Amino acid sequence: MMTEAEALETLAREDPALATEARTALRWLTEGGGLGAVSMLRLQEFLWHALPSSWPVPPESHLAIAGALSRLLALAGMDRYAEVCSSGETEEIILAYGQSSRDGEDAWQRAADTSVAAPPDTDLLAWSATPEMGPDERSAYESCAAAIEMAIACGDLKPGISGWKTKRTALVDGWLTRADGPDAPDPWLSRISAERIHEWAHGHPGERAQMARHIVPRLLEPPVLPGEPLPSLRWLLRHADAGLRLTARHYISPSLVEEAAGLFGWGAQSPTKRYQELELYPLHTLRRLAQSEMGAVRRTGTSLVLTRTGRLMAEDPAVRWHIGTAALISPDDGCDPDFTVAVREAALLVATLHDGPVGFEELASRLTDLHAAEGWTSLSGSSLSVAIRGEIHVLRHRLRSLQLIDESMAVSPLSLALTPTGTAAALSALLARALRPRRC
Repeated sequence: MMTEAEALETLAREDPALATEARTALRWLTEGGGLGAVSMLRLQEFLWHALPSSWPVPPESHLAIAGALSRLLALAGMDRYAEVCSSGETEEIILAYGQSSRDGEDAWQRAADTSVAAPPDTDLLAWSATPEMGPDERSAYESCAAAIEMAIACGDLKPGISGWKTKRTALVDGWLTRADGPDAPDPWLSRISAERIHEWAHGHPGERAQMARHIVPRLLEPPVLPGEPLPSLRWLLRHADAGLRLTARHYISPSLVEEAAGLFGWGAQSPTKRYQELELYPLHTLRRLAQSEMGAVRRTGTSLVLTRTGRLMAEDPAVRWHIGTAALISPDDGCDPDFTVAVREAALLVATLHDGPVGFEELASRLTDLHAAEGWTSLSGSSLSVAIRGEIHVLRHRLRSLQLIDESMAVSPLSLALTPTGTAAALSALLARALRPRRC
């Protein structure tokens, strides 16, 4: 085993040009920290992303640099790291970048998703894409990766052995939530949450960010909720738990539609009518939310049944509340900003900051001005105002399907009048939006 200086000298005698490249690569990889700062996570990110995407030489040169780095690490006795540099996987990724940036990024992402070194998403935290991480999240990510690597080196974590992924997840959750003492910094999870909320409220100029900053203190207050804050969702999950029978055309049966209409006041104007699912739009909206966005139910043959997520929601009111309220806005999974998500977020900001119910026309006018100032245009070919009005209608249907609108408080037709639970749900949805992982 050689020291870093000895390894570099040996490599320089073998190939001076490659030794220079290896020295530069090591400096880039470790940010000047030398061999002692090498970690499996950093090495993989360098080889699979930074080197082929940022070093302006052909793929053959990238492979040569990776080979030189492998030789340097091997000379220093760091065989596990040397093997990554010379692996077929690294070669495939580098050559994929040679085809196109997209091919390279896809290959890198596939490799990163299956890497033993990368901290996995857990029920406590879904990580942002590494380029989008804030300083605290990046530090937490590297800290968790180091803990995983140490556990593997010590034999406490044995990849490939039955149950190892569950053990790795528990290790990450413990690392994220541990507090070392009264004078220690907040746990990583708290610091990441604070960082994401701050970025959500301060990351962009304009009226949206101003409203977000005003709402942040209320996001952090624990809500005061009734015993069952989302009764219609609980009703649907309870029926799905027993296997909710559907018609031949895969709609909820009229008898259950009638039950929902009576329980939740959705058919109050025609109490004797036998409804079909599509005629009781709040119920149809609730089913679509639970099936398509919450992932709580799925169709099997002619029945709706619970998924694993749905079973957790049925058994735990806190899980039901968290997932159910987050669906009011829905995740923004794309790399480009989503118009629908932007309108729903802004509408809930206005509704929670408004003193009492907000009229439909007032809300539509304010949201149109806000989105026009942000540079939005309608994607459907209609005017921005028409598109925003449509989105408000959809949001109102979602709120109504979850029993979060107080119809008696309406100051005008279609006004947005939230119940106290509805206000708490809107705040919960905004908090979920602020805490979401940043993907791209």
